[in-house]
Amino acid sequence: MDDLIQKVIAKLRKRQASNKVLSLNSLPSPLDKQLFIDYGCIIIDDVSVQLIKNLYSLRSNDALVSWILSGLNYDVQFYLNVNERIVNFIPRTMILDWPVNFIVGHNSLVVSDYHKIISRREIAVLPDNAVLIKTIGQVLTDEGLEICDRKNIKIKVRTEENCIWLE
Repeated sequence: MDDLIQKVIAKLRKRQASNKVLSLNSLPSPLDKQLFIDYGCIIIDDVSVQLIKNLYSLRSNDALVSWILSGLNYDVQFYLNVNERIVNFIPRTMILDWPVNFIVGHNSLVVSDYHKIISRREIAVLPDNAVLIKTIGQVLTDEGLEICDRKNIKIKVRTEENCIWLE
């Protein structure tokens, strides 16, 4: 019995450390749940605005949205890779609250913050090369701006709370 437990623990550790990169344009058909068993992290490249909108709207009739939602049940960490121009189409609530992450390229996490005043403390915990989404109503302190420069954090200012297609 101990041998079986050790095998299960080894499989779980391997899964936790395993990533799978899939292109939106070349996803396997049908979408296989076996990927959720083998990989703890799935990165989807070439994500479109339409996928973001369908995911945000929880369109269960969309096969890819259903597949992603199933993956969340398997505790899979999803990273949706978007180009920098699509960042303004991502609802801020998805960046703040959803269990999926958005990245630009393969090393720039898209982040946001709840605080009205974003200080050095909030910026210090962000990863290097991140893309920080802030609204006009949020203020970035001088020290926070200095840390952004040091950590190569790009700042994108939204004129409204939501993305442009939610208006």
